Amino acid sequence: MTPIRIASLAAIAACFVTLAAQASDPRDAFSAGLVEDEGGSQRIDMSGKLRMLSQRIPASACNLEAGVATDVSGPMMAAATAEFQRIVTALELGDDGLGIIGAEDDRRVLYDLAALKEVWGDIHGDASAMSPATITEDDVASLADRSAELLTRAKRLVPTMVGEYADPAALLQANAITIDIAGRQRMLAQRISKNACLLASGHAGDAAVAEMEAAMSTYDVSLNALRFGMDEAGIVPPPVPQIEEGLAEIAGDWQNVQPLLARAAGGDLSLEERAQIFTAMNGLTGKMNVLVGVYAEVSKLGL
Repeated sequence: MTPIRIASLAAIAACFVTLAAQASDPRDAFSAGLVEDEGGSQRIDMSGKLRMLSQRIPASACNLEAGVATDVSGPMMAAATAEFQRIVTALELGDDGLGIIGAEDDRRVLYDLAALKEVWGDIHGDASAMSPATITEDDVASLADRSAELLTRAKRLVPTMVGEYADPAALLQANAITIDIAGRQRMLAQRISKNACLLASGHAGDAAVAEMEAAMSTYDVSLNALRFGMDEAGIVPPPVPQIEEGLAEIAGDWQNVQPLLARAAGGDLSLEERAQIFTAMNGLTGKMNVLVGVYAEVSKLGL
């Protein structure tokens, strides 16, 4: 594997600046806590979570087929598949248990949900039928190939949901940008996990290398922006010690796993080392998920 190419800070900062410029449109601001507790915040949160799940499903499937941490990867694939389906159904029809009250009636949201379901339907059926005893390399390759379009459609749903349910006066622009970037880190961790497994298994080539390098580069620069702020992009430094300490812990975990990720394409990792990658990326996703919730709560306090 070629050395990971870290994109320049200036190039990624330019992307952040573009996001900041667009955030005056409430459709481009994402947060799990943008609106008051009438079901809208849950809809926004759940639509955002679909991005991460779209990558967790193939990541878990790949590790399951490879025999990596099967006591975790098998149940995780099943749980992620079931959760994705529940969220899609809830966003359309409502789900009191998820705090989503009543069926959706906005035509734009329904249009984007239909587009998402068009891709998800076959993936759901195939993933639900896979088991440790039956999953094959072809199954993994198929899921991985289709996960890119599923992610694209999940990404499109988020701003549509925000446009319908977010109150743009309830959240400062800088907080909205910061929360969106923090939320995106969850997805990037799973995208890295997916491609690391595919490469280590010999199931993918240059495209997977490029996708993983891009995800690692964005994760790295975004993490630094979250830890220290980026004024030119409107990203605020950690507003409370809990976030500062949590990001520092994530940075340590991220640094520790990078040497293994750099070797993933060479196929010279043991099953134990591959399990370490799988566990580390799931840990990064979970820790960032906690911090996204803290960011959202803090934003309501105007800090």
